[in-house]
Amino acid sequence: MAKVEVVLRGFPGKTNRGALGFCNITLVRGDRTILFDTGHFSDRPLLVSELDKRGIGLGDIELVVLSHLHYDHCLNIDLFERAKIVVSEEELKYASSDEPRRLGDLFVPRAIMSLMEGREIVRVEDGMGLDEGVNVLKTPGHTPGSISLIVEDYNVKVALAGDAVKNAWEFKNGVPEMFYGSRSDALESIRKLRDVADMIVPGHDRCFLYEKGEGKVIFANDLDLQIFARMDLEGDRWNAFSISTTKSA
Repeated sequence: MAKVEVVLRGFPGKTNRGALGFCNITLVRGDRTILFDTGHFSDRPLLVSELDKRGIGLGDIELVVLSHLHYDHCLNIDLFERAKIVVSEEELKYASSDEPRRLGDLFVPRAIMSLMEGREIVRVEDGMGLDEGVNVLKTPGHTPGSISLIVEDYNVKVALAGDAVKNAWEFKNGVPEMFYGSRSDALESIRKLRDVADMIVPGHDRCFLYEKGEGKVIFANDLDLQIFARMDLEGDRWNAFSISTTKSA
């Protein structure tokens, strides 16, 4: 049996400067210590700090599962030098080809291939087990090689969905908002996750429960984000702006 814990919470938002790119970074602890996605460069200090609070050093992570190779999910892979990298063959081929640029997918950093050079890479197959109760589910669509993890956490099936489900709106409405694979694959991946999971950890939103019988989405926690900015010319304080909401169905 494995235990799932979100280390850094995702946020379903963007600005007039573009996407914030704050994804859920999730720890899975069973016989092995697994990290699902790594976030991007601005996450680095807080990610290291939050793992340290849990008594986990960077060298303690045995497997890093990359849901896909967009910058906001993969760019901190170099922090975990001792970990094996778990990714799909389809995603490696996609990221190392000219296909992202042809499709207008500007979120794949070319540097990711050099960051993984010389590392031990586990190329996964659908249904592959990474630990007891921890299995890979291929969920293409957002990118051609996107993967999710299905984790048995005390009889609750938790899906670490990556951007196969970016947010609860996308899941509830069955409408993929952004995809660089095929739309039909993206729709099928949402359907598969609906069928198999009791709880979803999406790419960029709060965790939520899914009551299959009623088709009801119930958020498991509140959303809270604070933005700090230097707005005043006098004094020495940062102005704080909060974005928050309570649990809702």
